[in-house]
Amino acid sequence: MRKIFNPMVRLAAAGSKVVVAVLLFAAAILTGCDPHVAGFTLSPNVLQLKPGDMQTLEVVGSVTNIEWSSSNPDVATVYYGVVTAQAIGKTIITAKAGSQTATCEVFVTGSDGATLRITPPVVTMKKGETYQLSYGNTFDLDVIWSSDNEAVATVDQTGLVTAHKGGNANITLATSVNSVSALVAVEHTWGEYHLVWSDEFEGSSLDESVWTIQTGGNGWGNQEKQYYTGRPENLRVEDGCLVIEARKEKYENNDYTSARIMSKGKKEFCYGKLEARINLPSGIGTWPAFWTLGNRGNWPACGEIDIMEHTGSSPSRIMGTLHTTKDKSGSKSNRNVMIDGVENNFHVYGVEWTCEEKNGKDVIRFYVDDNVYSEQVESIIDDDEHWPFNRPNYFIINLALGGTLGGDIHDDIFNVPVLMKVDWVRVYQRDEVE
Repeated sequence: MRKIFNPMVRLAAAGSKVVVAVLLFAAAILTGCDPHVAGFTLSPNVLQLKPGDMQTLEVVGSVTNIEWSSSNPDVATVYYGVVTAQAIGKTIITAKAGSQTATCEVFVTGSDGATLRITPPVVTMKKGETYQLSYGNTFDLDVIWSSDNEAVATVDQTGLVTAHKGGNANITLATSVNSVSALVAVEHTWGEYHLVWSDEFEGSSLDESVWTIQTGGNGWGNQEKQYYTGRPENLRVEDGCLVIEARKEKYENNDYTSARIMSKGKKEFCYGKLEARINLPSGIGTWPAFWTLGNRGNWPACGEIDIMEHTGSSPSRIMGTLHTTKDKSGSKSNRNVMIDGVENNFHVYGVEWTCEEKNGKDVIRFYVDDNVYSEQVESIIDDDEHWPFNRPNYFIINLALGGTLGGDIHDDIFNVPVLMKVDWVRVYQRDEVE
């Protein structure tokens, strides 16, 4: 029976409404659905519906006390002859009156014409567990199950999934016509966080095996007003801290100077706790930041994690933001926390960046002094434009003046030294337990 049926389905998948109608009629005949069951019949005796559709079956004949049933209520239910399509698949609606019965075949396809479904579309499991996937197959074709990552999870030909190790696997159900997939996310088992790297800024000079001093006064893409230098007037290590000092002075056609360093190509990390203990300056027009960029591609495709941003125009606010190709401005992820007395005091600013934590998706949490104020979860659209944060990032520390976020600069802030002090930068990671 299936060998005869398959070519028709291929034609139906090509979009021919006429062939679909012929296919349904043929299906009724091939499966033995006789519209002339003794005593009474159902009209129509073949239905094609989409999830949510409802249709009333007419009883043709003189019978009473009919009992209605569906062979697969997950696909379609029936109540006093009213058929309601639930999900992609095939079912038989039966009307029984005494010893007499009549049937109607119901084929439910997706709104886009899909003939297969897997339920649920996302499964979270632990190592060693099994899970039976349900599925709908409108035309009852032969199916093949497969996994694209058998080290993480395997599937047998009934749809039974077995989880083996932490990670993601796409489980695919395929027929000769089309295919559909479900994500199986096997939870990772992690050990405790441990320190993997730090710069404590001891000694009397910046460790240039870790940091590169960036210089220039071109606005840095943000209309910033300062010129970044490597002079000790702007950048130095003293008293166990990195010190960045912003100054009002003429330098290379700019009215202000400051400093900026990065660890690109020297210290880069993917996942873990990335944090720094920082004392922020005060003064309207200041814009200090502790942030990262991905090590591949140009901005914004590389991704940007603003672990901490602050502006002197809003002295109590700390901001955490993600920038991506699909959200260049960071408006979708930008969150902030208000902290009284944040200026001229040390606080720990960090992110916890986890791998495949929630339904197989990465998570980035922003915190101040271990108090989480924002949680961003990887987009369900798993591509670099929506979520490029699955590769190593490098650190940037800078003190900008003015610009798109810093705003107007009040020159009277320079009556006292404008200092950003960094006590340390640390990275903690954890190992997966097999």
